[in-house]
Amino acid sequence: MAERNFEFELTRLFGEAPAMPDSEVFTYEVGERLRRGWGWRRLVIGGMGLVGGVIAGLQLLGGGVLERLDMVSTQGGRVVTGAILDAAAYNIAALPMTSDVIWLAAALAAAAIVFAITRVVREF
Repeated sequence: MAERNFEFELTRLFGEAPAMPDSEVFTYEVGERLRRGWGWRRLVIGGMGLVGGVIAGLQLLGGGVLERLDMVSTQGGRVVTGAILDAAAYNIAALPMTSDVIWLAAALAAAAIVFAITRVVREF
């Protein structure tokens, strides 16, 4: 069985890279290349994003998507509102007015008040 100190020393020696005589110059040159390239890349990526955004905006405005989206949202809102009102009217009428229902409503109201208070406390 090999000695543990020898194994640790061997692992440490293989984990370290040997020092090169021009390592500082190499590090400086690589760093300069990286710094020089990022400014140009940012400019190109930003310009391409701006051009793409303008093209997308023109396509949306020219195709009438906004008008159709407004029409769909208005019609969809009417359908959803009607369904919610129908469901609420049916469910409220179907509930028997017993003490259990009243206590449940009171508990839900208390929980809503507690949530509102914690929200107000977090805001300030």
